[in-house]
Amino acid sequence: MFASRAVYKYLADIVFPNTCAFCGKVIKWDGLLCEKCKEDMPETFDGLIRIENTDGAVGVFYYEGDIIGLIYKLKHGDAVFNFAELCAGMISDKLRDKGIADDIDIVTAVPMHFSKKMVRGRDQAELLAKFTADKLGKPTDFNLLGRKKDKTEQHKLERDERKSHAEEVYTALPKHRDISGKTILICDDVITTGSTIIACAAKLKSMGAKKIYACSAAVSAVYKNRGNTDGIFSYQLQF
Repeated sequence: MFASRAVYKYLADIVFPNTCAFCGKVIKWDGLLCEKCKEDMPETFDGLIRIENTDGAVGVFYYEGDIIGLIYKLKHGDAVFNFAELCAGMISDKLRDKGIADDIDIVTAVPMHFSKKMVRGRDQAELLAKFTADKLGKPTDFNLLGRKKDKTEQHKLERDERKSHAEEVYTALPKHRDISGKTILICDDVITTGSTIIACAAKLKSMGAKKIYACSAAVSAVYKNRGNTDGIFSYQLQF
C-alpha cells in the first residue's frame, strides 16, 4: 500500500522528525496531530454535495481561516504528508458512513499538467488520492484524465468563467483503461464552485463510468448555510 505503512513512517521519522499536521510541533512518529490540535480541530463539513455529473461529493474542512494556509502548503509547501493523510482518513470515514466506500472501484484525481507538477514537485490532488485509496483499500489510476497546457489559474476566474474553462482544459487520455460500468472516486484539494469536478466527471461518464463520486480536503464556506436537514447540498454555479 502507500506511505502510511508503519515501517515507512518509523524509518522516515529517524531522518525527518514527525510533526503535527496543523501546527508543525514535533510529535510521536505514528501520530498525525498533537494533543492540543486534536482538541481544537477546525469545523468540519459533514454533508453530501450534489454536483452536476456526479452522484455526490464529500469534503473535510471549510476553506477558511487556518485551512487556507494548510491548503496552500499542500500545493506549494513542505512536510504536508500528515495533513494529506489526515484528510484522507476523514474522507474515507465519511464515505463509509454514507454507504459509498464499498461501491468505489477506482480512485483518481483531478489532473495537473506535468509541467506544473515539475515546477511544484508535487500534485496535491494525486497525493490526496493516493492516501485516500490506501485508507479505502482501493486501486488508483491516474491515467484516465489529462489536462491541456494552460497558464490560467482556475481559482482566479470569475464564477461564470470557470465551467467553460474547465470543459476546455480537461480531457480523456487516449490510452486509458476500460472503466465501463465502474464507480470512480475523483479527488481534489478544494471544491468551490464545483466547475472542475463537473468537467472531469463528464469526461469520466463519456468514458463509460457508471457512477462518479468526488472528495476534497476542503469545501467552500458557502456550504455552511446551504442544504437541508438531511445534509444534502445542492450545487449552483452562482452562489
